[in-house]
Amino acid sequence: MPENKLEGQNAAVARGAIEGALSGSAIVAPTWYLLNRRWPAFRALPTTLKTLGAVITIVPLISIRAEHRGLDWYRTGIGKTEREKEREEEQRRWASLSPKDKLAEWTAKHQLSVIVGSWALTMGLVGRKVMRDPLISMPNKVVQVRLWAQGLTIGVIIAAAALTHSQRAQAANMRKHSPDHTWVYLLDKQRLEKERAQNA
Repeated sequence: MPENKLEGQNAAVARGAIEGALSGSAIVAPTWYLLNRRWPAFRALPTTLKTLGAVITIVPLISIRAEHRGLDWYRTGIGKTEREKEREEEQRRWASLSPKDKLAEWTAKHQLSVIVGSWALTMGLVGRKVMRDPLISMPNKVVQVRLWAQGLTIGVIIAAAALTHSQRAQAANMRKHSPDHTWVYLLDKQRLEKERAQNA
């Protein structure tokens, strides 16, 4: 990695670490102050134990913010072109699907949302109809709405299971995490830069 890019990444990570330290301190300082003033058990704790609590809060925030800043730097810099290629490939693949395949893929990816959404929709629709009936008591109305919603939800779950079974290979591919091959692209890019430098 060229020196200026490495410096940029180091600066981003350092900025993230400073942000984490400041945000951790912003959490710990007032908490420590309030606990010292209002809770006698906290005042009785040894200083080393209080410091441990501060460290347990601040250090993870430092590392998390530093990592986030480093990843942000990477996403806007080196890895941007590789991600753009992947995004374009996914858009081409999505555009080539038929509407039926698009619906099936979307449903397979969002099964839980479809199931919960169908349950809520059924509760609303059936509830609206059942609540208008003056001859049924309120507890019976609630039971009727619940039974209708459960029945339809079971039907949706069975349909989702059938869809998943029919698309088992596709579902496995969607769930499988594709490995990050950005490093191959970077190695090729570095090799080309070295060749250009040697030829110049």
